[in-house]
Amino acid sequence: MARRDTRELILQTSLRLFNHLGEPNVTTNLIADEAEISPGNLYYHFRQKQDIVENLFSRFAESLLPLIDISPDSPFDAESLWFRMHMVFEVKGQYRFIYRNLSDLENRMPNVDKALKAILLREKTAITALFYALSSREVMRARDMELSLLTDQLMITLTYWIPFADLFDPQGFKDGTAQVKAIARIFLLTLPYLNEPWRGEAEGLAQAYLGNLA
Repeated sequence: MARRDTRELILQTSLRLFNHLGEPNVTTNLIADEAEISPGNLYYHFRQKQDIVENLFSRFAESLLPLIDISPDSPFDAESLWFRMHMVFEVKGQYRFIYRNLSDLENRMPNVDKALKAILLREKTAITALFYALSSREVMRARDMELSLLTDQLMITLTYWIPFADLFDPQGFKDGTAQVKAIARIFLLTLPYLNEPWRGEAEGLAQAYLGNLA
């Protein structure tokens, strides 16, 4: 097998195992066994498990950042925002091991923790900018304090929906229902602050997608 193919095999095998078993519970020997390569072959490509995690995190960041960097001047409607949110949650679901135990990751892998905190800050900044843009267009009506608290609430959902789904809807990652429910929570949280026709459109989308899960 070519070197590039072996490296990719290791990364894909590691991602599958990390998501299924939890990254702390996966050893390099287990990765090698699952990939059907020798431990020495794995060591040739990655000196330690942390190198694998950092490579997977880089892929995660490359996929996520273009989705959260939304220009406040972009023309948006409820459906286009739902579609963008769906892509965001799909990427996070694909690399869900990152969000499963953030405090453990922080203690063991400071480089990943630093990069993740930078992404979270960028995500929060994008939400804040979007809310103020929607307020200036009279799509939303809320005071600064309300927008700040709403942003925090959305960040909690965006950051911790994966541990929540692990507890209450573990099968939801396989059929996509966990992602849909998380997006619906975000839309429903914003409803009290939306003006018509946005409020009706957002509520209709959330109810339609949730109805398809029944």
